[in-house]
Amino acid sequence: MNLSFRFARAFTVLVFFVLITGFTILYFAFERATMRSAILKLEDLNTYVTHRLEKDPDYDYLKFHHRQTHVSILPIDFKNVKEKIIEEKYIWNKSIQSHMNRITVTTYPVIHHKRYAITSVRYITIIENNFLMSIIMVIAWIMVFLIILTIIVSILVSKKILDPFYHAIDEIKKFSLRDNRSMDLMKTETEEFKSLNTFLLKMTESSKKDYNLLEELSENTSHELQTPLASIKGKIELLMDSELSENQLITLSSMNDELDRLSSINQSLILLAKLEHFEKNDSQLINFSDLLQERFHYFEDIFEIQNLTVTKDIHEDVYLNFDKNLATIVVNNLINNSKRHNIENGKISVTLTETYFQISNTGNPPTIPTTELFKRFKRGNPNENSIGIGLALVKKILEIYDAEIFYQFENDLHTIRINFIK
Repeated sequence: MNLSFRFARAFTVLVFFVLITGFTILYFAFERATMRSAILKLEDLNTYVTHRLEKDPDYDYLKFHHRQTHVSILPIDFKNVKEKIIEEKYIWNKSIQSHMNRITVTTYPVIHHKRYAITSVRYITIIENNFLMSIIMVIAWIMVFLIILTIIVSILVSKKILDPFYHAIDEIKKFSLRDNRSMDLMKTETEEFKSLNTFLLKMTESSKKDYNLLEELSENTSHELQTPLASIKGKIELLMDSELSENQLITLSSMNDELDRLSSINQSLILLAKLEHFEKNDSQLINFSDLLQERFHYFEDIFEIQNLTVTKDIHEDVYLNFDKNLATIVVNNLINNSKRHNIENGKISVTLTETYFQISNTGNPPTIPTTELFKRFKRGNPNENSIGIGLALVKKILEIYDAEIFYQFENDLHTIRINFIK
């Protein structure tokens, strides 16, 4: 659920409770105001009658006020601590067949040394259930209309207000460290969004600057290492051709192997750095079937030396949109991986169809989860002669071409499967 609909839902719940509370308060306030108005009118009426009796003791209140007001003279010794009594009583009126609220206000003024009891009465019709239900239904429909209106308005308003925020999210999704384009953020008058835009621009520019510096340092270091590595390797080979003791030759041979390993790591890191800038547009349609046959033919002697049995099920003329050099790296790394991590008298099987490429080999179980083996410097068996970058390179190349790769170990078989996205 996005932010606009969350705002709409919150506003709807708020409006619902506000309307329910408001209408309830309004109903009881209206009822109370009606009662209070009736009591005030009766008090005014009693006051009016009192004034008339003060001016004219023979004032005929029955004539002027009919049955609404009753006046009586109380005994002189009547004692009442209250000046006014207000009574409310619900009664059934047969004539109109309805419940009524009978309101009585009695005052006890002393007029010309006589204590009077002036009682005024008023009847208020009670709202019947049917009428009350009709009012509730009208209010309910009003609430439904207001809630729908609130939902529509809140969605439109929140989308309008949050437009700079959504635009910033789109720009964040498009952001890439390798892209020289600056983020195109929407102008806004909202202070919070202004702060967000300023922070995003500052953060992205700083990240790009740091990334470029780091990348430049990595590339320069890798390239600069190549020359001394080649120089040291050449000198070691010259030394190995000279007259040396057996122990010295073993030591130099070990140093030469470590230099080969170091050179291989360096070249792989250079290739990974170049892949960060590789443009997919440079690729072309290649015959992957022919490439696979060619690379297996190249490794045949090694397979024979290691006494490995190779089974191939390669469909002919499987064409893929791939850079040929990168495709060769993928195939070489996977074949190398299958022979390096194999067992004596082991097996390798390969399958190529229009939709996938799969290579399996016998071998010992990996010591780490197979998904970890696609990370740099992760090795399934630390004792084996591997630098741990081959599968990371394969995955990086396949990501460029949106191909999926899976690694599975089951029944003593390592299986790597690549699904081609057509």
